[in-house]
Amino acid sequence: MNSTHSAKQTAEARVYNSPLRDRQAEQTRELILQALTEQLADAGLKDFSIPRLALRAGVSVRTVYRYFPTKDALLEEFAYWLDLQIGSAEPPATIEELVTLSESAFPAFDEMEPLIRAQWLTPHGRASREVGRKRRLANWRKVLSDVADNLPADEQRRGLGIVLFLLSSRTWQALKDEFDMGGRESGKAVSWALRTLIADLRTRNNSVAKTEKTR
Repeated sequence: MNSTHSAKQTAEARVYNSPLRDRQAEQTRELILQALTEQLADAGLKDFSIPRLALRAGVSVRTVYRYFPTKDALLEEFAYWLDLQIGSAEPPATIEELVTLSESAFPAFDEMEPLIRAQWLTPHGRASREVGRKRRLANWRKVLSDVADNLPADEQRRGLGIVLFLLSSRTWQALKDEFDMGGRESGKAVSWALRTLIADLRTRNNSVAKTEKTR
């Protein structure tokens, strides 16, 4: 009887403790990844080391390796974690939404600056950004067709390329680092540039359409 009761208590304790252990494990994992964000933002990938990361995170080197067995495993998981932290805004469905996107995106980049900069520094982070870039490219090509569908393919390609560049975090970085613009100011500047570009595309697109009708 006592043996059965003891076994039941042990099983209940195991069930009870498991969520706690899971939370602690997740907290430790987050601690390591956050420390990696800070380390990359401070020193880049060149001076990266597991012992230095462990020291910054306040855990042992063995603990880091328990969660991330190799450097590649750590960086791959880091890229995925960054994507979750940064998130992705709803893709614009109209020209107006596209034009004003920077006014919300760039201030958001300010809030996540260490994460954004860290993502540029790892191969896995850059690969993750490339996937996002291709997804945005398809969406923005569709939106721009409203003002560029009659233009030659090379002109459409140039217009799309400029839009993609203007709305990138690299543009946010350049305006911040080289011109001391916060995200709110740079977002408005890029929105103005996009309106100017879109107006030109629309004018030339309509001109081509009229010419085609008179033939």
